[in-house]
Amino acid sequence: MNRTIASGIFTQPVNVLRGAGSSGVALLLWVVAGLIILCIVTGWIELALTIPLHYIFRNGNWMRISAPRSGGDKNYLEYIFKRPRYLMKCVFGIAFIIFGNLAGNALQFGIFMSVAINPMCQEKDGCLKQGHVVGWGVSVLTFCALINITTRKYAIGLNNFFAVVKVAFVVVLAFMGIIYGSTHGDTCRQISWQNHGDSGKLGDITMALFFAMYPYTGYEQPFYVLAEVSQPQRSFAKSTLIAMITALVLFPLVNVSYLCMTPYVGNDALPENIVISFFERISGGTGTESTGSIRGVALLLAFFIFGNLMAQTYTAARVKQEIAKEGILPWSLAFATGNDTLLSRLGPWSGPAGDKLQPQRYQHAVSNLDAHREQSPIAATALHWIFEILLVLAVGLSVEPSKAYRLLTYLYTFVIVGVLGLFTVGGLLYLKIDSIISGRRSRNWREKTEWRPWLDPLPAFIATAALAFMLTTAFVPPSDRDQDAVPNWIGPTVGWASIGLGVLWYLGLLFVQWAGRWKLETKRLPVVEIDEDGQAIQRAELVEHNHIPTEGGLRRRR
Repeated sequence: MNRTIASGIFTQPVNVLRGAGSSGVALLLWVVAGLIILCIVTGWIELALTIPLHYIFRNGNWMRISAPRSGGDKNYLEYIFKRPRYLMKCVFGIAFIIFGNLAGNALQFGIFMSVAINPMCQEKDGCLKQGHVVGWGVSVLTFCALINITTRKYAIGLNNFFAVVKVAFVVVLAFMGIIYGSTHGDTCRQISWQNHGDSGKLGDITMALFFAMYPYTGYEQPFYVLAEVSQPQRSFAKSTLIAMITALVLFPLVNVSYLCMTPYVGNDALPENIVISFFERISGGTGTESTGSIRGVALLLAFFIFGNLMAQTYTAARVKQEIAKEGILPWSLAFATGNDTLLSRLGPWSGPAGDKLQPQRYQHAVSNLDAHREQSPIAATALHWIFEILLVLAVGLSVEPSKAYRLLTYLYTFVIVGVLGLFTVGGLLYLKIDSIISGRRSRNWREKTEWRPWLDPLPAFIATAALAFMLTTAFVPPSDRDQDAVPNWIGPTVGWASIGLGVLWYLGLLFVQWAGRWKLETKRLPVVEIDEDGQAIQRAELVEHNHIPTEGGLRRRR
């Protein structure tokens, strides 16, 4: 919830209204976007609680168990698309390394901080300096990276604090606007299906739907760190669905609240930020009289985005660590290795019995997992930080801040949710259909799965069809082309190009192996424990990368 409630629900409503052209259609898009994400989530839960599969000898019998692993859709895609072996690893890995971050949110943090410093500043007046916005964005991303390598325990506690505060704020926001709008005029009754202007065409609706999906994208986060989740088989599905249904109820409701306070009468009358406009009306001030409320709201929203960036840094760095475990990156083992957090190095190192332990003796001892200090993927965090900073600098200094935010959030949704999401739910749908049609000659997914959604396989079908439609119509130009600083085809083209870059990386990996006369062999040995409920828990993982000489390489060496 900390990752889900941030810039999206506070900034994207304007972008959705701009594309929908109607307040009624905009609300419908928020519901549709939430339902699509919910269908994706059910597919992810089914995959997460089933794979990877392990076979163990226990109580005199061989047993097939599922021990959930961190990495999210990386694991699911590798299971579904087994051949060619390293193709999907490279496709997902390169796309996620480039776009698996919230560079757009960092720029929005900079916008809110600039507004807090100068409440009367409007981007259309030219007073919102790109350099200042980018500077704030780089600063907050750097601070989040430092938190991630400094402490794990307190970062999780801070995340939970943000989540509780954010949910409470959104609930208050939703009912405050509806109550105020109903008791101060008839603005709530102005919500209608009437189209204001030229928007509302196919290209506009598709882009608006991408923007409406973006605030829901926090759904991936627990899947990315599933090996760290307590009792996943028992509680994960229920907890995740409750969180997503909560968002699905709150987000359309809070948009109703916005429209009760700021009725939509056309794109020209849209405020730069609908939440700031919301509190301006609540405070009753105008112009210089409302600077206090503007400054306070801007600071609060920036504070919320900071929590959002902190959560994404925590999870995305660990996904990049999982990518590095596959050996497809330069210095893979360095990026794949966990290190003691900076804060843990300051305190005493004690084992289960409280005895002082020698770091050199226990650093790699699987038999003493409880004696390890708190771990964090420091090198993977640096990799995550480098690419999000590059995006902030490249896009933030090239176009106006709000348009840079729209482009980066669109790219994140297009690549991470759209393309990779289609591969995942489409592949899951294939497994389901193959199990029904081919029976014993199939991969027997129906026999392996540990959890099935209601109305299975309808959610997988809906998600696959919806994402395929959105990716196909993404190239249709919007009617209001002046609203973007770049042509509309840039977003989907760059998105698909990142997938193509993953394919090229795979071909390059094959070439390097061929030229060096060796073959990459990756071994991942999970350390699995069975808890008191009989559920398998992955405590750790040993990773080994080997370059095995091929026949030609052996002849050359001789």
